[in-house]
Amino acid sequence: MSDLQETPISVEKEIDLQLEEALKLRVSDISQSVEVTIGLLSQAQKIGYKKGEAYAHTYLAFYYMIVTKHEEADKHINKALEYFESVNDKFGLAFTYNTIGSIHYKTDDYHLGLKYLLQAYDLFKQIGDVANQSRTLKSIGSVYQFFKDYPKAEETYLHCIELSESIDDFNGISNALNPLSGLYLKENKIDKAFECINRSIDLKTKKGDKRGLGFALYGRAKIYHSLNQFEEAEKDYLQSLDLHEKLLEHVGTMMTLNKLGQLYMQCGKKEVAKKNLNACIEKGKDSHHNLILYRAYWSLYLIAKEENELSDALKYMELHLEHKEAVQKRDVKNVIRSLKAVSKVEMLEQEALWQREKKEEVEKKNKELDNFVYKVSHDLRGPISSLMGLNNVVKLDIEDEDSLKYFAMYHEQIQRLETIILDFIDLTRMKESKIQTSLIDFEPIISQCIKAYNYMPNFNQIQFKIHIEDGLKFYSDKSSINSIIQNLIENSIKYSSTRREPYVKIQIALDDNKENLLISVKDNGIGIQDEYKEKIFDMFFRANSNVHGSGLGLYILKTATERLKGTVEFESQFNEGTKFIITLPYSCI
Repeated sequence: MSDLQETPISVEKEIDLQLEEALKLRVSDISQSVEVTIGLLSQAQKIGYKKGEAYAHTYLAFYYMIVTKHEEADKHINKALEYFESVNDKFGLAFTYNTIGSIHYKTDDYHLGLKYLLQAYDLFKQIGDVANQSRTLKSIGSVYQFFKDYPKAEETYLHCIELSESIDDFNGISNALNPLSGLYLKENKIDKAFECINRSIDLKTKKGDKRGLGFALYGRAKIYHSLNQFEEAEKDYLQSLDLHEKLLEHVGTMMTLNKLGQLYMQCGKKEVAKKNLNACIEKGKDSHHNLILYRAYWSLYLIAKEENELSDALKYMELHLEHKEAVQKRDVKNVIRSLKAVSKVEMLEQEALWQREKKEEVEKKNKELDNFVYKVSHDLRGPISSLMGLNNVVKLDIEDEDSLKYFAMYHEQIQRLETIILDFIDLTRMKESKIQTSLIDFEPIISQCIKAYNYMPNFNQIQFKIHIEDGLKFYSDKSSINSIIQNLIENSIKYSSTRREPYVKIQIALDDNKENLLISVKDNGIGIQDEYKEKIFDMFFRANSNVHGSGLGLYILKTATERLKGTVEFESQFNEGTKFIITLPYSCI
């Protein structure tokens, strides 16, 4: 049975690893990335690996976005989103939203682009993915630049670089350096522009990021171009164009062809200029890149006018105005729709700062409170032990039945107080200790937990039925697992029924997808009344005052489960019984 479990897991892990390798490969050979990912999608579909299918779809959408095959990208996006939304996979959702946002953003639809980029950015922040926070924030910085808010754009790009530097993400650093260099060029800060772009080129070359290198060379060419250093500019433009064409980088190719056309115009090479400008327009047919197109048509208009080709000049002027009008209409609409979204970015950043400060303060107070509870609990154990010892003396020295009865009642309350203090100590210790992963052997843990409660009323009448899946290999924190099982078993024994033959069924197995471990404990005890079901995990809550306990058992159970990133659910019918189900992420080494 063990072999049957491990085989699909290893295949799934191999698919995951190869998908990640294909994603890295995109910077040097995107065609190969697409080919490999299509093959992996087919493999995942054959074995019914839904997660693998979803990630293959979202990565394919990402690749098709890069090469501007947006219809192909849309087909994969919808399939990826369906899975990620169904399982609430935050990374998958964020990655897919980023791709959708990039499609809109790169086709000059800033409003929708910004909407999805913000969603992606927020999710990446929630899961602590610094690399992708930087990647998304870089695109948002470009929106500030579009609005000509250069100080905010610069601040955003510098923040991207800071984030990437914190995790040694050199591609992330260079990706932000490219637009930052362009920003400094707009502000005529030539030295800073060169410093940024040369650093980016150096990083892109060292990391083998050919796609990024194409954009970096384009950025440096623009600086040379602005200084009328035409030979250096032409060299960088041509290298950039070669990389963009080989990597099927549609937008980069259009941008470079347009700039080459302008460069050759300035050098008096009209025929070469027209060739590049027409190639740019041909590349842009059926696309929404009106900004690049209206500039290319303007250059062709100037050439035709200078050559006295009035008919062509009029045609190019009309096309220039048509595309320019589309840009202006879009820009006005984007500005109106996006201002709120831009404000939301700033609000998110400020809110994140407040939340971080608040979290740190709460954690500090909680730690102080836990230390206080732990110290007080330990200090109380001494006097309580003395009081319990006094009860033994009473039994030896006092014979009066009424007195013994009252002392027994007193002793019962002292025992309850000790139980509460011990539970407090366990709870504090669990919060403070670090998770230590090891192979869990469930059989002795269950056996010891059952034996620990053999003193409880009705114990001898309870039939324990235990099933542990054969060959199960599960790695987790032994202390937390012990706490979960102990409290489940104690709860079932404590609330067992005397009106029928009581049983406690304990089952431990993987779910059908082999992704989670399920710990199930079912009893036919007194059950839980409907009005109490929402309160059973509250601290000190006891649904039945006739049953002794600290009222902390299920609170500790829930705390231990959440500590292991798991969930706890229950089904209960009053006077029929209760079933608890603990779901924990499956870890097999």
